[in-house]
Amino acid sequence: MKLDPATLGFAFLTLTGVLGLLLLFSWLLNRNVKALALWGTAFCLVPFGMGLVSLGLVPVSPSVLYVSNAVMTLVYGILYAGCRAFNGRSRLFLVTLPGLVVWTALFPLIQDRFEMRLLVVSLICEFYTLLSAWELWRHARQVLVSQRVAIALLLLLTVFHAFRSILVFATTGIGWIDVLVMRWSANMGMFLVLFTPVAAFVFLSMAKEQVEEEHKRAALVDPLTGIPNRRAVFRNATDLLRRLEGKAATCLLFDLDNFKKVNDSYGHEVGDHILTLFGRILATHLPKGSFGRMGGEEFAAILPIPRQKAEALAEEVRRAFAGAAQTVLGHRVSATVSVGCATARNVTVNRLIRDADLALYQAKASGRNVVAISQAGE
Repeated sequence: MKLDPATLGFAFLTLTGVLGLLLLFSWLLNRNVKALALWGTAFCLVPFGMGLVSLGLVPVSPSVLYVSNAVMTLVYGILYAGCRAFNGRSRLFLVTLPGLVVWTALFPLIQDRFEMRLLVVSLICEFYTLLSAWELWRHARQVLVSQRVAIALLLLLTVFHAFRSILVFATTGIGWIDVLVMRWSANMGMFLVLFTPVAAFVFLSMAKEQVEEEHKRAALVDPLTGIPNRRAVFRNATDLLRRLEGKAATCLLFDLDNFKKVNDSYGHEVGDHILTLFGRILATHLPKGSFGRMGGEEFAAILPIPRQKAEALAEEVRRAFAGAAQTVLGHRVSATVSVGCATARNVTVNRLIRDADLALYQAKASGRNVVAISQAGE
């Protein structure tokens, strides 16, 4: 079956423009994902870049050659900027320009040489696609399945442009490969018609998956302190106890001493700062995912360690907080924390926390700012 290059070209340009509008529409529905706006813009610019020269829609002239290829270098720069935006990184405008600057500087020297124009543009596009793949891999904020697929697609596009830059000087003798150096061909059209909607779908999937991950994170993170909340503590602890299979686990239950009095005396701003400070103390001294805020001024940690190590760790946290919370926002607060410690084997999360809570009552009754050890369990 012989494919008509012009028909494929028209289908590709139309499809790319529609997909760009779809990405922009998706961004309008969720403006927190700035990457969608950039990717949509890049897709929408492709018809203006490739349509001018590759498909012979207008007479070829130096100005048309410059504008067409300048638009395509900008497209790939915006594609990379979208990957940076997806990872929450900055300098989005500046990173789109190097390719355009290089093309503008070299064009007067190569405007009459097709091979050199193709080489320069292919190298710029190759550089940007490789940089985009590196960005999504190296600076990923979350581990997303769709992001890995996007990296594979970007690497495939890098190989496509690498082939074009190599074939400028050495043909393979294989017709369907050598036609890649042409301005437009049926083979190139087929590749791009198949590749473009897949890329757009993956970008949309990335945005959807990222939003879902952020919603999950918001449901498991305490908004004030930024550490895991009660739900996350129970979920993580349940998983931990299941993995331990009868080995000892320890619960440390922390309660900030006289917290209501501190709030009443110095205001909620100081109180919130103390809670945030204690969250940072826990993050410094305890393994990630082992602790969280249970509510109010109460925090908990469940760890796969025996009683002696847990007691030493609790003392370390208590001393660190007492030292860091002497003065808060200019007020002499001298905040402290009491700790209840319980260790057991083959026990539920609720039972372990309940035993630690009984020990915490003992700590409060002993004058506060101490660590009390439960005699239950191990």
